[in-house]
Amino acid sequence: MQFDIGPQYKKDDPFKASARLHQSHFRAEVLRVDFDEYGSRLIKKDGKALLNYYDGLNVWESLRKRYPKYSKNRDANMLRSEHIPFNLFSPLITNQTLALTIVEKVFHIRCKRITSIELEFAPKPIEKYLNDGTAFDVYIEYLNAENELYGIGIEVKYTELDYPLKDRERKSVEDQNSRYWELTRTSGLFNDPNASVLGSDPLRQIWRNHLLGLSMIEQGDINHFSSIILFPNGNEHFNNVIPKYRSLLMEKSQVRACTYEDFISAIEGNKETVKWKKYLIDRYIF
Repeated sequence: MQFDIGPQYKKDDPFKASARLHQSHFRAEVLRVDFDEYGSRLIKKDGKALLNYYDGLNVWESLRKRYPKYSKNRDANMLRSEHIPFNLFSPLITNQTLALTIVEKVFHIRCKRITSIELEFAPKPIEKYLNDGTAFDVYIEYLNAENELYGIGIEVKYTELDYPLKDRERKSVEDQNSRYWELTRTSGLFNDPNASVLGSDPLRQIWRNHLLGLSMIEQGDINHFSSIILFPNGNEHFNNVIPKYRSLLMEKSQVRACTYEDFISAIEGNKETVKWKKYLIDRYIF
């Protein structure tokens, strides 16, 4: 039985159109199930059956530990990025050796031991930190050679670009006395801690995620923080905006870019790990 690739969306930018078509092919030809509205969306029963996720290596278990209930956007939409952290990072939770390899070879961060990996993580209570909804898609804590506790916050993107300022963020971005700007100034890490471009649409999310890590340093949770933005190489938006953000920093190594291609190429291990690597290539690389 053949399954239809399904409708595409005419207003997609070129990269998103290619990604949507790729996910539509994967659904029709690999998963061999029907579509819902667009070719890149699973019908409800298949979303509930977790077909948006790799079946193995702790992926389903990590998902249900963090999100016990079904979500249409996360579990049925193959194009949105919400599901991707689980497919990429859940296997690392139970494989310390591979996790260390990824952190050192791909993120270029030297560490002695990884102490925890959390998916969809924000420190609590939020009032002590940024007092908003900012969270890391993936958060990794590790010990350096001197046994100091360091943190890595990872933002996972797929086809996303920037987004317009939302009402709940507006006060924090526009008020120069807000927590955002206070942290920016006290961190001592920015060339111009009052640069309004930090709150602009292209840079704001990178800034917020960076600030969340800096707030954890301020609270004494960790000694040092690195922010990673993980995205496909074909997403030119992040290829362009990450260097712009880094140019605003005194210590540029605190914010780093990483592509899916580099992440996946570093995966190595036994037969099951190689099978997972092949899934990631087939699923996300085009």
